[in-house]
Amino acid sequence: MKNMQKMNDVLTSLDVRTLRFLQILLRTSSVTRTALHLGISQPAASRILARVRDLIGDPVLIRTQSGYQLTDHALNLNESVDAALLAIADVFRPSAFDPAQSSHCYRIASTDYGVAAVLGPMMEVFAVTAPALRFDVSPLVPQSFSDLEKGAIDLLLYADLDARDDLLIQKLFDETYEVLFRQGHPLVEHAAQKRALTPQDVSPYRLIEFSFPGATGLKPDTIMRQEGDGSNAVFQQPYFTTLPFLVGQTDAVAAVPNRLAKQVQKLTSLCSAPFRPTCGFPYYLVRHERSRFNPAVNWLREQASEITKSD
Repeated sequence: MKNMQKMNDVLTSLDVRTLRFLQILLRTSSVTRTALHLGISQPAASRILARVRDLIGDPVLIRTQSGYQLTDHALNLNESVDAALLAIADVFRPSAFDPAQSSHCYRIASTDYGVAAVLGPMMEVFAVTAPALRFDVSPLVPQSFSDLEKGAIDLLLYADLDARDDLLIQKLFDETYEVLFRQGHPLVEHAAQKRALTPQDVSPYRLIEFSFPGATGLKPDTIMRQEGDGSNAVFQQPYFTTLPFLVGQTDAVAAVPNRLAKQVQKLTSLCSAPFRPTCGFPYYLVRHERSRFNPAVNWLREQASEITKSD
């Protein structure tokens, strides 16, 4: 207990200037030269030496017939003092992030749309520029906002967001809609004659409607319904990436975000046409205030902004 109290007393009374003084003294074996190096007076240097002697219980520097010499204990302090000052410097050194060398794991909450529209294009770039980075994606649910606050996730991808004081919200892009349908669908010829399809154009066909996460649960995206139409879609579900299975073999149609439509068409033979171009939504990258100066998170949000801007 006494040793612990003594250690606490040492740490309480110690400062960086004292450590720096000791480091120079161990190199010069001279109080005078140490004072000159630090730009302090000889009396001030003598007071610091007295303090060092008291803290470590050793004279540190003694007078001999051939001049001043360091004690045996002082000679053994060089590495410890250098390491202590390096450790202090590390505390105050700005954080750095090298994506090319990092294996950092990002924890992200997102829908499959966010994965396809944002993370997918980023992966294509990172395969070359940051090959060791890792991503742990969890479903976007109401609990995700609490997880963000607690630090269980690093960021989330979301649309139609109300700002909160403790959230840092960055708009990535504004999204529009496309209608997806199979090749040979009756809408193919109709779409070729119009700038954009409307709810009236798609109403004769079975509608595949998607649900998106809200503050309290899933909400249906009713963009394909005509105003006042209280009917339900023939199929309602939260998974955008099931589209090829739902519209590829029937006359069913689905209105989906434009960026997702492009990704789906890269892999399938589905056709698309613009839908209600005045309707759309903004898409955001959301993080917590605590990550404002996190270099890894800041790098990722910059990459997300640049890559989605070019799409």
